[in-house]
Amino acid sequence: MTGVIGLLAFYRGLATGAMSVVAPVAAVVGAGLPAIVGYVLGERLAPGQVIGIVAALGAVALVSRPAAGSAESHGGTWLALFAGLGFAAFFVGMDRAYAAGAGTWWPLPIARAASFALTASGALATGQVRGAIRALSPVVLLSGVGDIAGNLGFLLARAQGPLGPAAVLASLYPAVTVMLAWVLLDERLSRAHLAGVALAFAGIALIAAA
Repeated sequence: MTGVIGLLAFYRGLATGAMSVVAPVAAVVGAGLPAIVGYVLGERLAPGQVIGIVAALGAVALVSRPAAGSAESHGGTWLALFAGLGFAAFFVGMDRAYAAGAGTWWPLPIARAASFALTASGALATGQVRGAIRALSPVVLLSGVGDIAGNLGFLLARAQGPLGPAAVLASLYPAVTVMLAWVLLDERLSRAHLAGVALAFAGIALIAAA
């Protein structure tokens, strides 16, 4: 359920803040925390990974600074941090299920069933069932397929190696998000935000390359 809660916070953050800030923040938190958990559970981090985590924390500080006169970026950043926590909890949960012998394939459908139950309950409780039905557009369905494919990729990566690098590689999606935001939405960032986004990508690259 933490995965769908993270997604809800992530999408709300995209709607209220700058896409090219929200996506990297969520990715950094979602990637860095599982790497730390992996270390606590016995995985050892290479020096490059340690440097990457430090860079990621610096990136969060930079991109968390709202643009002058903009409350939306600030709110979106806090939602991105919350989304990152949800993603991190999902990665760690899937890792623990795999380590307990659940296999590569079964954790995902079980997690998705729990997510569907939570989302459906929320729609029923708030009377938004009709809105949920109207939201079933081809674009939304395609997004869902992409999300499941990404989660499956994480599980396959986890089956081949430790939690930290798998979670980091699964968090590389902001590269596409930022590119689409610049190309399609013509988003502009302050210098601090640009530095933070660059530092976030550098941190993720360092963790993945080590």
